[in-house]
Amino acid sequence: MARICFSFAVTGELKYLSHLDLMRLFQRALRRAALPLVYSQGFNPHPRLSLAAPLPVGVSAARELGELFLADDSIAPEQFLKRLQEQLPAGLILNGAAAKAPGGPSLAAQVSAARYRAAWSGLTPSPPAAELQEAVARLLSLPEIKISHRGKGGKEAIADIRPFIYELTAGMEGGPVLEMLLKAGSSGGVSPYLVLERLEQARSGAAGEAPAFLWNLQRLALYRGEAGSLQELTCAGA
Repeated sequence: MARICFSFAVTGELKYLSHLDLMRLFQRALRRAALPLVYSQGFNPHPRLSLAAPLPVGVSAARELGELFLADDSIAPEQFLKRLQEQLPAGLILNGAAAKAPGGPSLAAQVSAARYRAAWSGLTPSPPAAELQEAVARLLSLPEIKISHRGKGGKEAIADIRPFIYELTAGMEGGPVLEMLLKAGSSGGVSPYLVLERLEQARSGAAGEAPAFLWNLQRLALYRGEAGSLQELTCAGA
């Protein structure tokens, strides 16, 4: 049995696919590529495929990661890339693959943070750079950023997301640009949309959601490790 790690970009309209839809897209493409897939056991077998971390709907991606198991090692990573890419729609671009030992932790178990880039969409006038930078400083100066969410059993719970925001910077590249390094993974995390919402609240002083269309969001990379010593998660190092 062989294990292959692969990286891919999500562009265009495909950024609006849900995680489950993206999984189904890959599963169908893998079957059409006639690869020697390993299937799960049980009533409804499916290819042993997993993606490192769900991509928020509406967010494009530069280097997402996935892994799957093949029945043997007769398919080289380069051949795997070629055969699978031929079956994928435009907007889903494979950009690397590597053979991995069948054992070891899964990609999903290693993810602990994610880096995002948010560029102003240009659909409305942008806030002044100084005003945006002041809002970033104001938000990061808060000792707590409390949110209300649904906990176990559907009960309302309160959480502090300030420890989940590792980095947040604002700049100008033809328009406002934000970069965020946020906690992610199975141990918990925060949505970049929620950070944008709280940033808008810090800027305007009014509660409420920041319309998603104001920003074009892209996930740049995934990371493993602890805050302060994060390493980018790649197929070479997974």
